[in-house]
Amino acid sequence: MKSLKEWAQALRAASADAVVLVEGKNDKKALERLFVRNVYTLAGRRLTDLPDFLEKKARKVILLFDLDREGEEITRKVREILEAEGFEVDEKFRKALRDLHIIYIEEIHGEGRQAKNP
Repeated sequence: MKSLKEWAQALRAASADAVVLVEGKNDKKALERLFVRNVYTLAGRRLTDLPDFLEKKARKVILLFDLDREGEEITRKVREILEAEGFEVDEKFRKALRDLHIIYIEEIHGEGRQAKNP
C-alpha cells in the first residue's frame, strides 16, 4: 500500500468480514470517517475479555493500535490473547501505516479525506 488512499480502500474491503480493533473513540471516529466498518475500541474492556466479546462478531481481527511504545505493547498482548483462542490476527495495516509515517490512528482522518467511499 503506497498511499493513504490505497490503504483506506484496502481496509474498507477487509473490514467487511473482519473486526478492526483500535485503542479509543477518536481512533474509531477517524476510521469511520473513511467508511471502515466493524470498528471496536478497547476502551473499558479487559484484554482477557476480548475473545468472548469478539466471538460472535468475527474470527478475523485487524489490530490497528497506535505505532508508539504503548500501542506496540497493546498489540503484542492482544495478539497473544487472540491467537491463543484461535482468532486470525492481521497486522498488515499497522505495518503499512509505519511505511506511510503515520504513528497515531486518530491522525488519519485529516489526511484520508481523499479516500472517500467508492
